[in-house]
Amino acid sequence: IEIFADGCDDTATKYCILSHRWIEGKEVNYEQMKEFAKFDNAKEIQSCHGYQKILKACNVADGLFEYLWADTCCIDKRNSSELSEAINSMFRWYKNSTRCYTYLHDTSDFPTGPDFTTFGNYNGWPEWFSRGWTLQELIAPSDLQFFNKHWKEIGDKRNRATEIKEIMGVPLRVLMNGLSSYRPSFAEVMSWAAERKTKLFEDEAYSLIGLLDINMPMLYGEGKKAFQRLQLEFMRMSNDQSIFAWRANNAGDTEVAERTEGGNTRVMGWTSAVLPDGPIAFRRCRDVIQMEPKAFYRSLSREWESDANALAADGECEALPAFTVTNRGIRIPLPLRPYYGCPSVFRVALACRRKSNLTPLTIDLAAFGPIHYRYSGADGPLQPFSGNQRLHLAYRDETPHGITFKLIETTALHCFRRCLVFPPKIESEDGSLHLSSTNPLAIVVYANASNTSFAIACGYCFGQDWVHVICDEPRYKSPPDAERIYKRTWNRGAEYARLMAEACSSKTVQPHYVKHGHLLGTTWAVRIACGGWEKSNDRIVTVDVVEFPGGCCKTLTWEPMIPKVL
Repeated sequence: IEIFADGCDDTATKYCILSHRWIEGKEVNYEQMKEFAKFDNAKEIQSCHGYQKILKACNVADGLFEYLWADTCCIDKRNSSELSEAINSMFRWYKNSTRCYTYLHDTSDFPTGPDFTTFGNYNGWPEWFSRGWTLQELIAPSDLQFFNKHWKEIGDKRNRATEIKEIMGVPLRVLMNGLSSYRPSFAEVMSWAAERKTKLFEDEAYSLIGLLDINMPMLYGEGKKAFQRLQLEFMRMSNDQSIFAWRANNAGDTEVAERTEGGNTRVMGWTSAVLPDGPIAFRRCRDVIQMEPKAFYRSLSREWESDANALAADGECEALPAFTVTNRGIRIPLPLRPYYGCPSVFRVALACRRKSNLTPLTIDLAAFGPIHYRYSGADGPLQPFSGNQRLHLAYRDETPHGITFKLIETTALHCFRRCLVFPPKIESEDGSLHLSSTNPLAIVVYANASNTSFAIACGYCFGQDWVHVICDEPRYKSPPDAERIYKRTWNRGAEYARLMAEACSSKTVQPHYVKHGHLLGTTWAVRIACGGWEKSNDRIVTVDVVEFPGGCCKTLTWEPMIPKVL
């Protein structure tokens, strides 16, 4: 083994390269290889699994190549600038190699089907196929040979392309001819990485920069912010709108159905920034492709029954608008349609589609002040298209911590009792409701012996908590349909958050607010009072039923609670 100080020109040198699964604590690093070259600790290093792996790879390459490059020992990871340069160059180094030797350390044969008994922790395949870094190591080289745990050749990338496609979802044309033969969408590339694992959160992003042909500095310690930076860096060089297409609909769809544990589908709400925090969000985007501008606007004009030039930004159908990243969000003009009865929620069309469907994909957004967030779970009829709007899209969640509601039922409930909570698993043992951006709404239903009922909705979106009372459910209907109440309440959740934010804006003057809801067909009203506007994540909601003679009830707006004077 020769160690050379100044490296070699990867574009002019004939070399082979090693792809493998790192084994924690058993690899030989750069410093150890330098010691071995000086015969320091030679016997100890020779017995190391990582050294034997490199030696076996050298034996295979002997007589064919002058150099072998291995990531374990050819990068001085103590040097942050060298590490950053290596990660940004990694795809190029694998692409420019004459041959890549891929070592599958845990199998004797190339897999032809999933084996969950042996590889249950890795989706049924040898571990190499489940790692984040090995995706680019598979795609970049033109000549890649597989070796089993005994270093016997078991195939190459071309003659194993069909099996690899089944395992990893990478198209045959990419496996046979590389990325230069095919321009996949951002969403499709992320789908290849969706089920892969890395030891560090940051490497989920860093292992993908070569596949996206971008460069970015390494900031280990930033956690999942690395994936956000990856997406923002990609937007600086591309207007590929599939970057927003995770968990998207087709243009004609009316709702998103989430699969529950029992296998049924249920429409559930969630909110977030427009950029996800990992490639797993794109796992269903394997068939998402970009649309040419003319095809996009022509198809959308049929779906939305509008003129194609009106749909395009500035009336220009020849090109898609560029992204502009600012400190307020991602600025972009997009065609959108608001929902009837939901003034803050919109359906937005994206210039991408599924391979089997000519209609563009769509997502829902909700406005909170000047910023728009992803908003899933709304449904119902859409208003006609009225024009493009220049939007500011939130690319990060400002307050992901969530909120806890504690409902206090007073003695003045007049025989109304809590009978249902939806979703059922959101209620803790003490009756509290913990909400977050992924579980942003809870419905608590109260009913009396005569089947008169009302519901309290506790919600959380865009970092804003909100409460609402629903008193218009049909009387004598038993039991009340909590899931239906959830669905129609969530349609207006963004609006309820806005109203609550306006009430909270005067919190320095009055920390508690009250709202009433009239129970139809009675002289009773539900009164809810909210408090705890301080920087706590806990909210106290008191619930009671009060009589309004003549049925005259205050409107469903928040009002300051006037303290009693003793």
